[in-house]
Amino acid sequence: MKKNVPAVSIIMPMYNVEKYIGECLDSILNQTFTDYEVIAVDDCSTDKTCEVVESYLPKFNGGGGEKLYLLRSKVNSGGNVGIPRNKAIRLSRGKYLFFMDSDDAIVDDALKILYDTAEKFNVDVVHCEKYFQAPDDTVTTDKNLLKENSDEKVEFVVEPTFMSDDIEDRVRDFGNHKIIGYPWNKLIRRDLIAEHNIEFPLLRCGDDHVFSFFVICLAKKILRIPNPLYVWRKSPEGVTHGKLPVEKMLHRWTDSLFRGVGIIDEFMNQFEVFNRKPEYRHLIFETFIHYHFGHAFPVYAQIPAHLLDPLIRRELSEVKYKTALTAFLFARMNLFNVQLLRAQNLLRQQPKEVQDFQRNNEIIQRQQLQIQQLQQQLRNVHDIFR
Repeated sequence: MKKNVPAVSIIMPMYNVEKYIGECLDSILNQTFTDYEVIAVDDCSTDKTCEVVESYLPKFNGGGGEKLYLLRSKVNSGGNVGIPRNKAIRLSRGKYLFFMDSDDAIVDDALKILYDTAEKFNVDVVHCEKYFQAPDDTVTTDKNLLKENSDEKVEFVVEPTFMSDDIEDRVRDFGNHKIIGYPWNKLIRRDLIAEHNIEFPLLRCGDDHVFSFFVICLAKKILRIPNPLYVWRKSPEGVTHGKLPVEKMLHRWTDSLFRGVGIIDEFMNQFEVFNRKPEYRHLIFETFIHYHFGHAFPVYAQIPAHLLDPLIRRELSEVKYKTALTAFLFARMNLFNVQLLRAQNLLRQQPKEVQDFQRNNEIIQRQQLQIQQLQQQLRNVHDIFR
């Protein structure tokens, strides 16, 4: 690798992205900021991804300097993107780290804005609240053709704004989806990662969410900026490693759920706030589980209940981290029971007229449903004898 230290190290895992990697690399070549290195780690692609990257080496490495490095993993990670990311982090030398998915892109001034902002305000993290979503299969970096998007439930900033230094504020924001756990909407000072030995956990799903939570808790200064700089492509391919059989997908999500909660639980033990205010601990659990089920539900929905039950039982018998998730689910179950009892008590205390209205309304709803079912049955009979 080159001797001079770059300002930014771009971390990029790859798997079977020959269709997209060229657009991704072109967007980096078009940057107005040039003091960077790209560390592309291939996770045993079976297509021509590496050949495409090799064709770009002269474009990046001309003029006596090297900017693009291609590393080939000897063993496939099995869909655990954290493994190639961690490998690239250990080899990186930039003052800042920037994570990219190999089927996405960045606008032409992205690195300049991120780096200049980090240097001006002397922060550990520059956090972009918004991003661009690619409108179709072809990624464009023309801001005039892109639509701004965000998954954060926040009043967006209009200028660079410091995030609170109070960890309680940050935890609440993270737990309430005001800080989304993508790694690619952040520029992160590499010394922060090295000082705290932060790595992506070995989870096949949700590792980026956990990694971002670690960073949010450990960073001294975090700055929000209003600029959307990243172009995200919703693709079933790329680093997700494509489709897997339903049972393997179930194992991937279930294993990641239990181990993820356990890893988060162990990390939070080093902070006094989570012991003093256990509601914050459960807020983060709930956020991770919500994130998990939001992605995993389509997999679970494919399996009939009578087949899902033995699969789940088998998964539960094999996982290591059970205590944290079991305690969380038990607490949530009791909370739901308390809420139900409270609602029933309130109903009993209401005037008789209100109770009668509610009962009548429920009867009407049941009757409407029965009518709809009868209508459907009549249509079926009609179709048979038509």
